[in-house]
Amino acid sequence: MRNTRQRVSHRRAGNNGVQWLSFSDLMSALLLIFILIMFYIMYQYFDMYEINMAEIARQQYDLDQANASLDEQRTKLTEAEAQMVAQQIRLNAAQADLDDAQSILAAQQDELSQAQSLLQEKEDEIAAQQEQLDALSIQLGNQQTQIDEQQAALDNQQRQLEALVGMRTRIITSLSSALREASISAQVDPSNGSIALESDVLFELGRYDLSERGERFIDRFLPVYLNVLFSDEYREYVAEIIIEGHTDSTGSYIDNLELSQQRALAVASYVLDDGYHGITADQKRQLRAVATANGRSFSDPVLNDFGVEDMDASRRVVFKFRLTDEQMIQQLKTILENN
Repeated sequence: MRNTRQRVSHRRAGNNGVQWLSFSDLMSALLLIFILIMFYIMYQYFDMYEINMAEIARQQYDLDQANASLDEQRTKLTEAEAQMVAQQIRLNAAQADLDDAQSILAAQQDELSQAQSLLQEKEDEIAAQQEQLDALSIQLGNQQTQIDEQQAALDNQQRQLEALVGMRTRIITSLSSALREASISAQVDPSNGSIALESDVLFELGRYDLSERGERFIDRFLPVYLNVLFSDEYREYVAEIIIEGHTDSTGSYIDNLELSQQRALAVASYVLDDGYHGITADQKRQLRAVATANGRSFSDPVLNDFGVEDMDASRRVVFKFRLTDEQMIQQLKTILENN
């Protein structure tokens, strides 16, 4: 009996365990289904969320594009309005200019009418003046012969004046030829006719008394020089013969001024002394009447091509001549009176 009850009890307990396991499996299956449903719902939610966000982004982009287009249209509209205002201003200015031009045109038309009236008056005056011109033409024809004669006289006068003005040029040419023929090494300045004699030829360095070599050179040079200036052709035009002494810039100005004066005076004294016989007595007399001696120190140096003082060339004695201005003026006056 007890054994039977125990078997019954064990059977009931086994049935209960099986039922519990079946219920547990059912609940697990339901939970799994629920979880799967939740995952599906969440998947659908996120998928819809991404779709909605993409749609929102697209709509935002379209909105931004629409706003940009609207701003661009507003800018164009503002520019168009500004252009319209500017065109209106120009139109108003053009209208004002047109009004002014019409006023000016009206005034010019009045002036034109007045000018036409004056023109007619001037044409009448010109016609009268033409008659006078015809009469003057006849007179001019009669005077043309006189003008031709006067022109011939003026041409002759011009030739004489040119010959007189070219006196210095002729003297310079004659001096150059005479010195060249005499084989004297001295250059004639083509602009003024001055002749520079090297100081080293005439004097020892730093001295003012003529050396023997210098005296011999003066004896050769001076007769040739005076034979030209005191010739019959040029004598009466020579007003002055100037003997100038020059030094280089070594030393003080005053010391060089004294040295240059002493050298010029030494040359003048040598050729004007009573005992000098290198020139004729008549030439000496004429030379004494026109000769002067001056010292210039280093006030007129000779420069080389680079603008630097040429010491050797600056030490020199220069012979110059000045023409008689009064004689030339009188000659010009005589020419004018004769013509």
